[in-house]
Amino acid sequence: MHRRPTATGKTDLGYLFLPQAWGFGYATEACAAALDWLDGVLPGEPVVLTTQSANVSSMRLAAKLGFTEVERFHAWDAEQWLGLRSPVTPSA
Repeated sequence: MHRRPTATGKTDLGYLFLPQAWGFGYATEACAAALDWLDGVLPGEPVVLTTQSANVSSMRLAAKLGFTEVERFHAWDAEQWLGLRSPVTPSA
C-alpha cells in the first residue's frame, strides 16, 4: 500500500493488543502517555492513526485521544479509517 497524502511526513501512532488485554484501558493509557511524551519533545507535531473502520472500539479510542476522521480508503482487504490529531501548541 502506498502512503496516504494526508499521512505523509507525519508521526504515525499505532498499537496492537491481544484480545485478552482488550477492555482494560491499556490502549488508552499507553497512547495518551505516548502522545504526552511526543507533545513534550516535538511540540506542534501532527499525528495520524489508521484503523479498520469495522473496529469501532479503535475509532472510539482515536476520538477520545483527539483524532478526527480525515478519510477512508481500502487497503488490506478492508475499509480503513485515517484520523489526524492536530498539533498541540504549548502554552507560554
